[in-house]
Amino acid sequence: MEKLAVIKIRTDIGKNKAIKDGLRVFGLKKLYSCALVDNSPRNKGILNIINSVVTYGEIDSKTLSKLLLKRGRISNKKKIEMKEQDINSFSESFLKGEKKIADLGVKNIFNLHPPIKGFERKGKKTPFSLKGAFGYRGDKINELLDRMI
Repeated sequence: MEKLAVIKIRTDIGKNKAIKDGLRVFGLKKLYSCALVDNSPRNKGILNIINSVVTYGEIDSKTLSKLLLKRGRISNKKKIEMKEQDINSFSESFLKGEKKIADLGVKNIFNLHPPIKGFERKGKKTPFSLKGAFGYRGDKINELLDRMI
């Protein structure tokens, strides 16, 4: 099953309860935190609700490997101690649905930096379809993740 990377890019202060509950389901508490979720109809429904505070898209194996190496944490501060080749093979099998993130012992939430060179031209208050930042990105989520890792 295809995996989606969901990044919280706007705060939920002043938003309605449905948006706050949707963010809690994915575990997105902090700004610029990222979660990996399945591309299922249930998750698509939640993403439609929280669309105005997150950006999401399909993650590829190269970006997932880089995310796990740089931002993957076993506990609060302990990094993954695996070889890069093992991480690459794990990320490919994870995207195919054969393995889970819990098999590595890693949390599903990754804390990221704000993107280098900022967001798109119109900023965080405009949807991605209108050259803004939030909403569905498709494969372009990998470019954003590279700048945030």
